[in-house]
Amino acid sequence: MKVKTFTFDDIRKGMDVIKDQFGPDTIIMDIKQNSLNGNGWIKKGCEISIAVENDPAAAIESDIGEIRKKTEAIWSDAARYLTERLTSIESDMIVDRLKAYPMPLKVLYDRLARSGLDRYVIMSLLSEVYAEIGTIAENSTKAVFFLKAKLGKRIALFNAVTTDESLLLMGPTGSGKTETVKKLAFAIHNRDINVSVIGFDPVRKGSCDELQAFSAKTGISFQFATTIEDLLKKFRETEGRKLVDVTGHLAYQKEVLDPFREIKKIAVFSAGSRDETIENYLDNMKGVSIAGLIFTRLDEERRLGHLCNTIMRIGRPIAAMTRGAGVNDILIPDHETFGKLLIEEKAC
Repeated sequence: MKVKTFTFDDIRKGMDVIKDQFGPDTIIMDIKQNSLNGNGWIKKGCEISIAVENDPAAAIESDIGEIRKKTEAIWSDAARYLTERLTSIESDMIVDRLKAYPMPLKVLYDRLARSGLDRYVIMSLLSEVYAEIGTIAENSTKAVFFLKAKLGKRIALFNAVTTDESLLLMGPTGSGKTETVKKLAFAIHNRDINVSVIGFDPVRKGSCDELQAFSAKTGISFQFATTIEDLLKKFRETEGRKLVDVTGHLAYQKEVLDPFREIKKIAVFSAGSRDETIENYLDNMKGVSIAGLIFTRLDEERRLGHLCNTIMRIGRPIAAMTRGAGVNDILIPDHETFGKLLIEEKAC
């Protein structure tokens, strides 16, 4: 029950209106006759408060709200049903297609599906393999070999170690750039190539201490810059190959792009990064020539099919992948790498 107050010019008129609208049995809670105020005029005639079971306007609004909720629920259920039905139909179609394939290809389908690789990509790969080798696919070893080759051809590569060019590593904050720079520098150093690391961060100097300790341990040259001018100066004066570790702050990364437009850029992402994160970052870097991508922390992912889906969809070359904390935990991919990741579940 609610108390509702109405204002009228006089009590008699007000009572008539209330009885007409709410019925003769309406409970009157209070009647207040307004008196003259200090300026000699009446602000209100009277106020009549009544007890109401339901406010008609509120009831109508509530009814509309309930109807809307029920309608949305019906649409949601219908959409869910259609999605599930389409998924079921598609699954049945795949099962029917697989019936014509040799057993090793069926086993490979299950293995790749468990890894998280998109099923349409899987079927496309298997159909290419079967079309090329036919009954030879009855041999499991050969089926795996050709599947790895097909998968490898879909992913472009850029070798960040063997290239003789200097590299600028960029990417979102927390993606693992500093750890990656150390791993790359160590791999290049082990090839008896003169390599130096230059850190750049105008705000935070935590990476400076980390890279300084790495330099002292490995003998790899390290310098740190807090301004664009100092970074350019150190870059020009340093001999050999240079790896520039740029802060994750997007504004500072963009400042570096113009003076370093001729240097190859590598974008670093965690293997667990959402597609939206990667796409948003690359959109912010439109017009920037990115030579390759590096994905870090593969060891933190239970399945890597989603990563291969992302790599194939983005279409950018892969420069390296890392796992673990050791400086040796880096993988420079070849055309068999992604087959090993998905089929043999082997990484670095």
